[in-house]
Amino acid sequence: MPAPVRRRHRRLGAVVVAALLLGACSSGDDGASEGDEPTAAATGDRVAVTEDDLGPFTEVDADDVAGPGTPLGGGLAVPDGALLQGAAFPDLVGGGFRALLLVTGDPVDVFDAVAGQATGLGMQGSAGCLGAETLVGCQALFVDEADGESLAVTVTRRIDPFTGVVSGVGMLYRPPGSEDGGGDAAATNEPTTPLAEVDLPDPVPVPAPEDVALAVRSPGSPMRRIEVGSELVGLPGPCACVGGGWSIVVRLEGVERDVLHGYARQFTDLGEVPDLEDRHGDDLTLIGVRVGEGDATAEIRAFLPDDGRAYAIISVRPG
Repeated sequence: MPAPVRRRHRRLGAVVVAALLLGACSSGDDGASEGDEPTAAATGDRVAVTEDDLGPFTEVDADDVAGPGTPLGGGLAVPDGALLQGAAFPDLVGGGFRALLLVTGDPVDVFDAVAGQATGLGMQGSAGCLGAETLVGCQALFVDEADGESLAVTVTRRIDPFTGVVSGVGMLYRPPGSEDGGGDAAATNEPTTPLAEVDLPDPVPVPAPEDVALAVRSPGSPMRRIEVGSELVGLPGPCACVGGGWSIVVRLEGVERDVLHGYARQFTDLGEVPDLEDRHGDDLTLIGVRVGEGDATAEIRAFLPDDGRAYAIISVRPG
């Protein structure tokens, strides 16, 4: 018999979003005018990672991830027990960002650490986690009602012998003054017993490039592949958005716009592919595109520094 679902309450100032794994992805770049210059979310130094820091993630390139303490933006940083995949991806306008972290430590401890950072910045509420023998998930929306600052965070670890491993954190940060305030929220969980640990296999298997999102996409949804000219960073994880869905981060090695067009064309089942939108700063270029409207969308953001590796995040709302 499968283990009963357990819940763990966190008195840390977050509002729990109802669905743990699926929901609506926040859309657009709110809270700034079109004339604003793009700002890199991670303005501080990246904390270098060694192969020893990767633990069972033996296929991950240490140069593609950044360690605990790496600034993300808005006063937030990578917590202990997690690694930043690629970069923090700034909104095309304004001071928000989205990021996907790889969880090497205990996922609930990582969630608590992020929650502590959010409440330290004045965002309020309460939060919880759910889980069973091979799954633990935490999802919350932290909001400062006074100024609209918000952080949506989803932590998922799931071990499945057929689809693979998920062990990540999706984050979407909106700065003070944002129009959407982060999204809607639901009631909090009641406290019960702590969650059992979900241990990673060693080594952690990597997904097949022809169906890279198998472990995170909805059953029956189309396969999504790694485009030529890019490489997967870490593992697919929960959506860097409000609610749920999934995200991947890739390193761009070919002609960046050609690779991004290739990813966008994978989502023609969701709608017509619009033109890529560019925003230029002093030392970086940001590129974004959203495919689809309504309940099912895919958003692609690319971070192209003048000096350094280029990355893209693909965030998919399943509808």
